[in-house]
Amino acid sequence: IGTVKGLTPQYGIDTLIQAFTLVKKRVEENIELILVGSGPQEEELKILADKLGVSKDVQFVGSVLHYAVPEWLNSFDVYLALSTLDDESFGVAIIEASACGVPVVVSDAGGLPEVVVDGQTGFIVPRNNPEEAADRIIRLLNNESLRTSMGETGRRFVLENYEWKENADRMERLYELVVQRYRSH
Repeated sequence: IGTVKGLTPQYGIDTLIQAFTLVKKRVEENIELILVGSGPQEEELKILADKLGVSKDVQFVGSVLHYAVPEWLNSFDVYLALSTLDDESFGVAIIEASACGVPVVVSDAGGLPEVVVDGQTGFIVPRNNPEEAADRIIRLLNNESLRTSMGETGRRFVLENYEWKENADRMERLYELVVQRYRSH
């Protein structure tokens, strides 16, 4: 399981590590948390993982080039975004994970819930709630068919709603409509 996010407080990586700790205690299979990204909270998060006894199972990858992000996303069974603040206006990383067919568990912060169909493409959990996040992660880890189904549904959702050319065409039509209305006044 993993995320591609900056290691800063607003992204809730500490909550993610806490949730992962709960998952490790309840799931017998060998799982790893992969954190792709860097930031000012990195040392603090490494200390937290060590304090919680999961440091050997948490991989801090650091920053990667943009072209490498899909490779990391495709390596995850579950993508996690447990942001804590409403300043995250749009869940680009969630759309990228869904486009790769990876089910997601996201917090209810900011625009993240807008890009997830709860129970179909992933799960939306309350922010700052590692217990709820752990429950959803475990549900996905224990049910391969649910993971596959949510991943496929997420990919379809992205293709239907966020495909680049279709969005550009929609914007062009919207601009044309605005120009027409402006000219008619």
